[in-house]
Amino acid sequence: MITRAIAAEGRGPKLAAASVGFTGHQVAEALVPVVIGAVIDRAVATSDAAALGKWILVLGILFTGLLLSWRIAARIADSVAEYGAHRLRMDIARRGLDPHGMNPRRMPGEVYSIATSDAGSVAGFTHTLSTKLGAACGVLTAAISLLVISVPLGLLVILSTPPVLALMQVVSRPLERRAETDQWQGARAGALAADLLAGLRILSGIGAGDAAAQRYRGASRTSLDATLRAQRYQAMYSAANVAIAGAYLAVIAYVGGRMAASGSISIGEFIAVVGLAQFLRGPLIDIIYFGAGLARARASANRVAALIGTSRAVAPASDPVALNHSESLTLRDVVLAGSAPVDLDVKRGEIVGITCDNTAWVDAFMDVLARRTDPIEGSIHLGDNAIHELDIDELRTHILAAPHDSALFIGTVGENIHALAPVGHRTDFAISAAAADQVIDALPKGLATAVTEQGNSLSGGQRQRVALARALASDVPVLVLHDPTTAVDSVTEARIARGISEVRSAHATILLTSSPALLDICDRVIEL
Repeated sequence: MITRAIAAEGRGPKLAAASVGFTGHQVAEALVPVVIGAVIDRAVATSDAAALGKWILVLGILFTGLLLSWRIAARIADSVAEYGAHRLRMDIARRGLDPHGMNPRRMPGEVYSIATSDAGSVAGFTHTLSTKLGAACGVLTAAISLLVISVPLGLLVILSTPPVLALMQVVSRPLERRAETDQWQGARAGALAADLLAGLRILSGIGAGDAAAQRYRGASRTSLDATLRAQRYQAMYSAANVAIAGAYLAVIAYVGGRMAASGSISIGEFIAVVGLAQFLRGPLIDIIYFGAGLARARASANRVAALIGTSRAVAPASDPVALNHSESLTLRDVVLAGSAPVDLDVKRGEIVGITCDNTAWVDAFMDVLARRTDPIEGSIHLGDNAIHELDIDELRTHILAAPHDSALFIGTVGENIHALAPVGHRTDFAISAAAADQVIDALPKGLATAVTEQGNSLSGGQRQRVALARALASDVPVLVLHDPTTAVDSVTEARIARGISEVRSAHATILLTSSPALLDICDRVIEL
């Protein structure tokens, strides 16, 4: 998953270019103390003004190169990271929009957290990798420079660096486990928060707001505790690794100082050694944090991969058949949510009412007809065809199971109503049947009135009537409605009942409701 984010679709060469740029920056920085040492030995010590001017020019060129290489590399790395994160988000969106669903289902807040935070963390490994490669090359340049100055000093750096880095890597391993726990807990709290906000009006209406808030506080506290544990470990990890790096650099500086005191190296070379020892701290700390960056990227990559790899809720038709006679619906021995087997026949032009106190069964019934899940047992036929033999997109153009809490989308009222209507199909009859014309007349811009996310700019009754108008405008052969009039008054409900009867007179309709007004228009009523 990390490779896909940072190297796929032509991002690999750009990543290499960014790494080259950061490497140039680090190499140039490593050469700065070497050049300063040369200035001391070849210009200052000899009082040579011409040589001093030349070496100052060399320093200027060196600083210009290191600044430009960093700026260019940073721009390229940002581009790779942004495009990589976008690719992962598109993969997540594609998986989330797969008509075959997910099993188990994911809460919207969790999907949002993974698509934003985790996708960015995975693609952000671009910076971790490219800068750390540059840091490693900077350490190598410093080691070679030290070898040129003094073989013992160079060998000290070369031979001591691998065990120092290995020790740092060992210290970083537990961080990956902490990071993954932290991210899972944070995503869960985010998911609960999103769902709480989405249903805040309903929760307040039934007096469940305090209970929902308490549930979120518990999840948030758990997430906070996990984050604090991870941060405490991060602090201990950082302190331990800084101590390791500091001890390592102190040894190098001590040995270099002894050699300068004994005359083994010149004053300029000693200054270069001290400068290189100070320089090494930066890239070494960068390398130290490579393990932490990789741990977080892996933890996020695991979460992204788990989401994208979530099993489908329903299997696609292996060999989709052509739909034939789609005007009727038949259920045979269908078992849902632990209920007894159910048989049901709904013919063209028929309205069948179903009353059921088992909300789990009702939800399962809506899900199987929308083919979000399959029944535990039994078969469902649309016309002459079993629904599992049909292409799922084609099936959903013939059966619409409109849930009770149908969501409205950002746009206008008119766009929401026309969303499911066939091309060229008139929607004015559906608008009138759903009593949505009253809503449209009351709105400041009528059909052009803007609708905010989830339809929160409308009242509950207005949202319900607009959603019902959208369902009726779909003109599908089989329409299933679940309590479509709970937010309207009795007079409006009676009008809507008559409207449904008229608009759906040529199609099959199922009403899951206990409303007397709606049951009164049904040809048959089944009690479960």
